[in-house]
Amino acid sequence: MNVLSLFDGMSCGQIALNNLGIKVDNYFASEIDKYAVKVSKKNYPNTKHVGDVTKVYSEDLPQIDLLIGGSPCQSFSSVGGGEGFDGSSGLFFEWVRLLRECKPKYFLLENVTMKKEWEQIITDEVGVEPVLINSKHFTGQNRKRLYWTNIPIAEIDDRKVDGIFKGNEYWSEIQPTPFVLKKHSMMEEVSEFTNPYNKSNLTDTFPNLTAQGNSQTKSSSVIRIKDDEYFMANLQYWSELQGVDKKYFDGFTESQGKKMLGNGWTVPVIEHIFSGLKTI
Repeated sequence: MNVLSLFDGMSCGQIALNNLGIKVDNYFASEIDKYAVKVSKKNYPNTKHVGDVTKVYSEDLPQIDLLIGGSPCQSFSSVGGGEGFDGSSGLFFEWVRLLRECKPKYFLLENVTMKKEWEQIITDEVGVEPVLINSKHFTGQNRKRLYWTNIPIAEIDDRKVDGIFKGNEYWSEIQPTPFVLKKHSMMEEVSEFTNPYNKSNLTDTFPNLTAQGNSQTKSSSVIRIKDDEYFMANLQYWSELQGVDKKYFDGFTESQGKKMLGNGWTVPVIEHIFSGLKTI
């Protein structure tokens, strides 16, 4: 199978395919972030990097069987600039261009929840309705994402939310070191976006990870334990929440790893979708 991954990032699609044992003959990756390219080269040295998506053309590629990608979400996101297709999220049309040029048998497009008018434009262009999946069904993270695909998606077992993925057993190997967060201008923001944590049980899902949330004053890295006691979620936590082995980032800084994870996919969700390829 030949795969073309646009906006490949840290190559989460390749991780999912590998975990499922799906044979890939050629994996072409379009990505411009230097750390994302470097980490995928380290873990998957056979990856064929093709650079800037605007310079990728079907005539330079073999027949593509699977086209995947999570086009930029920044100007769709509620915490972004709100420019919609006029911002960086307009690169979605490059994904559509290559969908039409390559005519793959299967495809997968991912993006954030957004205004319904933007969502409808994407749906009209791609030709299928999106499926909303929350990562909390697969890890401890509350992360809602839309997936447009022609791969049949199996029903999700909701029981996993309160069974396997929540509770002390899941988090037992990642015990935090509490610290006192001094009162400052960020206190209200941190309190609003973090969830209570109890050392005997995780009482709620972890907030959505973001590429920017990797410092002590960013909401997706700070968890409130009680009153004024907090802990900083480290790279181990972030890796668990995205379903990636922390060793994937050996040789990279904590900040670099967190940024890539924040921009990436929840791998178990992608595995769930790609498992449909094995039933066709």
